[in-house]
Amino acid sequence: MTKGFLAIGMVAGLYLHGCSDNRSVHSPVARAGSASDIQDKLATTQALRHTDIKVGTQNGKNILSGVVYTKKQKFLAGSVARSVEGSGIVVNRLVVQ
Repeated sequence: MTKGFLAIGMVAGLYLHGCSDNRSVHSPVARAGSASDIQDKLATTQALRHTDIKVGTQNGKNILSGVVYTKKQKFLAGSVARSVEGSGIVVNRLVVQ
């Protein structure tokens, strides 16, 4: 009987260990490199060519800064940045000129 409980406990422990993942989509470690991924996607978006958009990271958030020419470009840049997998929180500080 004790061996049966031991075997069940070991199987359950292995199963639960496999389910655990200490990374979170909100942790900065899980988003490592996402600022450059966002920058790359913004650079390849046709409607955002000839704009000056920079992507920085502060307190685990990706921050868009720089200059665009229309409100549509500002909105599009935010949407594109948020569409990048693992982008987490995106703060849009773009200025329309």
